Amino acid sequence: MDKNETVPGTIIPTLYLVPVPWDWRLIVQLILAIVGIIGNSAVIHVYLHTRTLTTSATNRFIAALAVADIITSICIIPIPTLSYVPDNFGGHFYCKVVHSSFLLWISIEASVLSLTVLAVERFVAIAQPIRYRRLFSVRMTRFIIIIIWLFAFACNTYLIYSHHLGKVTRACYVHFDNVGFQFFIGVSIFVLKYLVPVMSMLVLNIRSIQILKVRARVFSTESNQHDQKDTDRALLEARQRIINMLLTVIIRFIICWTPDQFGYLAFNLGLVPYEYFYGNLYRIFVVLGFSNSCINPVLYALTNKNFRHAIKQHLFRSSVRVGESINTLFDTPLET
Repeated sequence: MDKNETVPGTIIPTLYLVPVPWDWRLIVQLILAIVGIIGNSAVIHVYLHTRTLTTSATNRFIAALAVADIITSICIIPIPTLSYVPDNFGGHFYCKVVHSSFLLWISIEASVLSLTVLAVERFVAIAQPIRYRRLFSVRMTRFIIIIIWLFAFACNTYLIYSHHLGKVTRACYVHFDNVGFQFFIGVSIFVLKYLVPVMSMLVLNIRSIQILKVRARVFSTESNQHDQKDTDRALLEARQRIINMLLTVIIRFIICWTPDQFGYLAFNLGLVPYEYFYGNLYRIFVVLGFSNSCINPVLYALTNKNFRHAIKQHLFRSSVRVGESINTLFDTPLET
């Protein structure tokens, strides 16, 4: 510490903010944060200012995903840290909430769960179209989004109990009460935050693609026999594009978060030392994971013409030609 205030009988260090060391990791992290904030803000803006977008359950979940990702993007902005944390309520709050990145990991978990629910919603729309509107009504969709955030909050409460303030060092540190509890937390977090969502998304999307392929063959046969119009084929093609995009989102999620999740699991199982959290390898894994939150809106804008159309209309104020409409972030026949 640079300065001390002398008080009779004791020495009280002055609060001092450590400047952000702008190394390569923090520079990349700041760039990702800016891109994520701009991109997800565009998604939210388009959703809120296009009335017909709110009628689709898929779009509501995408908007919820954008909210989670924009919170993540804000939380990864590098900020100065305290060199001395006072032993009071504010100091303990700083260690347990700010230093632990409590809000950041809640938003990341909400993003993961939103992607999982999107996979479930798309599978039901394809496999059970009659039951789809009842299962994913406006009220039910809002209820699911609330449950997502409550579950994300509950999954990360362990951060409050594992982050402490050193009474001697006056610095924040991570400590579990016992090794067994640390093992339990490590395995539980890996299963709930990574393994179950990834397996669910992969299985549901693969099953959806299989159903689409079977129906495509049936429609192709019927079209040849009865000279059927291209309506059914257009419907299948629209759904196929949606599945391909969501599958791309999932594959990218696996690439971005697999190294970090396996590294954190290895740490909690005692396979890597505590210094792992301060090494360059862990920093690379974390930056790779954060990149997932800023790529989603870019993916939507590049792969969907209706979304690009909505961006032009609302953000760039371009005129919409007569006869054109913006019905959904995805193609209109999806909800037919």
